[in-house]
Amino acid sequence: MSKLNSIMVKIPLMVTVMIIMLSVIIISVSISLSTKELNAVTASGFETSVNGFSSLIDSILSYQSILIESYANIPTIKEYMSTGSEEVQNRAIRTMTVLFENNSYIIDLFMLSLDGKVIESYNGSKDESGEDISSMYPELWQSFISKNYNTSLSFNIYKHEDYIILPVLQGVRDDNNNVVGAFIAYVNWGKIIDESLKDSKGQFSEEKTLFVINNNLDIVYHNNKNRLFSKATESLVIPSNEDSGLLSYIREGEAISAFFKKLSSTEWVMVERTTDRLLYAPGRKMRLIGIIIGIIGVALSTIITIFYIHRTIKPMKFIVEEAREMSEGNFTLSAAIKDRNDEIGELSHSFQVMRDKIVMVITDVLAASSEIANAANEVYQGTEDLAQRTEYQASSLEETASSMEEMASTIKSSAQNSVDGNKVMIDSKNAVKEGGVVIGDTTNMIEDVYAASAKIKDITKVIEDIAFQTNILALNAAVEAARAGDQGKGFAVVASEVRNLAQNSQTSAKDITLLIEDIYEKINKSAEMARHSQDIFNNIELKIEETSKIMNDISQTAVEQEAGVDQVNTAVSKMDSITQQNAALVEEATAATKSLLDQAKHLEELMSFFRVK
Repeated sequence: MSKLNSIMVKIPLMVTVMIIMLSVIIISVSISLSTKELNAVTASGFETSVNGFSSLIDSILSYQSILIESYANIPTIKEYMSTGSEEVQNRAIRTMTVLFENNSYIIDLFMLSLDGKVIESYNGSKDESGEDISSMYPELWQSFISKNYNTSLSFNIYKHEDYIILPVLQGVRDDNNNVVGAFIAYVNWGKIIDESLKDSKGQFSEEKTLFVINNNLDIVYHNNKNRLFSKATESLVIPSNEDSGLLSYIREGEAISAFFKKLSSTEWVMVERTTDRLLYAPGRKMRLIGIIIGIIGVALSTIITIFYIHRTIKPMKFIVEEAREMSEGNFTLSAAIKDRNDEIGELSHSFQVMRDKIVMVITDVLAASSEIANAANEVYQGTEDLAQRTEYQASSLEETASSMEEMASTIKSSAQNSVDGNKVMIDSKNAVKEGGVVIGDTTNMIEDVYAASAKIKDITKVIEDIAFQTNILALNAAVEAARAGDQGKGFAVVASEVRNLAQNSQTSAKDITLLIEDIYEKINKSAEMARHSQDIFNNIELKIEETSKIMNDISQTAVEQEAGVDQVNTAVSKMDSITQQNAALVEEATAATKSLLDQAKHLEELMSFFRVK
C-alpha cells in the first residue's frame, strides 16, 4: 500500500491543512483587525498630540494676551499715557519694571503713541524712542487698528537681537474709554517653543515634524528651530472651513499624513506631519510579529498534532499487520498494543477476541477433520471387507443354487421313480428279485438324498452366518455414518439398505434351514423305511400289498419332497438375487466411503493452510 494512501499520512495531512487554513484565517483576521485598530489608535494619538501642543500654545498666548491687557488697565499706566506727567512717568516705569521682571516670556516692553512711535521703554531707556512700530510691523499695526486697538498678536515672528520674538499690541484707554496710547510686548517665542517641546525629546525627527504656519505658509513654529522663517510645502493645503482634520499628500515621492489644528488665539495652524511609513510602522510591525507568531504557532501546533495523531493511530499498523497475517493463514501473531481505553484499544481487544475464537474454531475443525478422515478410512476399509464377503456370499449362493437345482432334479427323478416303482410293484409281484434290486437302488438314492440334505443344511447355516455378519457390518457402518455427521448421511442410507437385506437374508436362511431340517427328517425316515424294506424283503412276497402301500407313501412323500425342493430352490434364487443387490449396494457404499475419505483428506489439506501454534 502506498504511503500516501495510509491514514497515518492522510489524517495528519488533513488535520495539518485544516490547522494551517484556520490559523491563517484567524491570524489574518486578527492581524487585520489589530492593525486597523492600531492604526486608528495611532491616528488618534496623532490627533491628540496636535491638540495637546496647540492647546499648550493657545494657553500660553492667551495668558500673555490677558497679562498684557491687564498691564494696559493699571491706573498708573493709564494716567501716564493720558497726562505724560514726569511724576507719573517714574511711577509708571517702576510699575512696568515690576511687570517685566514678573513675566519671563517678555524680553522687551514699550509704550507707544497713537501713531505707533515708541514713547518709553519699560526701564526708562530712551534708546528706542521715536522708533516707528507701525512701519516695522505694518500688518500687525493694521490688524491692531482694525481691532479697535484691542489685543493683537503678530501674524509672523521676528528676530530681535538674539531672540525670536512674537510682537503683541495692546491699546491703553483712559477712564473715559478713549484710546490714549498702546503697549507693544516682545514675547520670547523661542522660549515658548523650547518649553512646549521640552517633554517631547526624541519624539520628532526628519520623518515626523511639528510646526505652525500662518496664512502665507510661513513656518512660525517648528520642532527644529532651523526651519523657522522658511516656507511650508505648497502641497499642504489647509481647508478654510475646517478647524482640524487629517490631510494626506505626496512630498518628494513619499506619502505624507498630517493632522492640522487651527489655534484659537491667533490665525495660525499647528500641523504634525509624518510619513505614512513611520506612521503605520507599528501596524506593520504588529503585522510582522503576528505573522511570525502565527507561523511559529502553526508550526508548533502542526508538529504537536502530527506527533499526537501519529502516536494515536500508529497502533492501527499492528492491527493491520495482524489482519494481513491472518489473511495468509497465520494466527500466531498477536498485536503488541498496550492497554488503551480508546476506540483503538477496543478494536484491538475485539480483534484479539475474534482471533482467539477463530483459532478455537480452526482447532476444533482440524481435530474434527482428522477424526472424520480416520473414521472415513475405517468405514472404507470396512466396506472393502464387506464387499469381499458379499462377493464370497454371492459366489457361495450361486454354488448353492446350482446344487439345489441338481438336488431338485434328483428329487424329481426319485419321485417319478417312486411313482413308477409303485406301479411296477403291482406289476412286479413276481419279479421280487428285480424289485429287491430296485429297492436297493432306491435305498442308495435315499442315502444320497440324505447326504445332500445334510450338505444343504450346512450351506444354509453358512448363509445364515454370512447374513448375521452382514447385519453386524451394516450396523457398524451405520454407527460410523452417524459419527461422520452430515457427510455420512448418504452412507447411512446405504448401510441401512445393506442391513435390511442382511436381515432378509438371515430370515430366508432360517426358513430354508427349517425346510431342510424337515426334509432331513423325512429323508431320514425314508432311509429307515428303505432299510426296513431291505430287511423284510425276504418277506416281500407275503407283504407285497403292504409294500405296495409303502411305495405309494414313498411316492407321495417324494412328490412332497419335490414341492419342498422347489420352494428351497426358489428361496435360494431369491437369496442369490438379494445377495447380488447387496453386492451392488456395498460397491456403492465403498465408492461413497472412498469419496468421503477423499473429501476428508481434502478438508485436512485446506485446514493445513491455517497456523494456530
